[in-house]
Amino acid sequence: MSSPENMPVESLSTQTRGAIEAAFKRPMVELLQHKGQSGLLDAVFAIHERLALADHSVQIQAQHLRKFLDPERRVGDSDVSHILDCAQRMAQAHSARTAHAAALTALLGVRQRPGQYTTPASRAPAQARTAPPTR
Repeated sequence: MSSPENMPVESLSTQTRGAIEAAFKRPMVELLQHKGQSGLLDAVFAIHERLALADHSVQIQAQHLRKFLDPERRVGDSDVSHILDCAQRMAQAHSARTAHAAALTALLGVRQRPGQYTTPASRAPAQARTAPPTR
């Protein structure tokens, strides 16, 4: 039986890949053929690529920490700075991963509900035109 830390975990980038395919109603392989033709799709690809890199970095740093903190291994004085550096890098990668996932989720939400969102700047001129003249 596997211990929980050795069980494979689906990465966040893999999960969001499914969300991208659902939002565009096409497999990622097919969507990639249209790279460079749509600003929205290109933005989704760019964010997803950065999310995948951050995901990979979290996994690599976790492996390094497991190696350093193995119960069979003695932690020496020289290891302490490496452990702290690794933990810091993992925290940074996790923060980046979280931010990219949030951006991608927001972008896909807009994709699924086009036309519902307007910016305050785009509403202001319309409000100004409908206001009655004052004298």
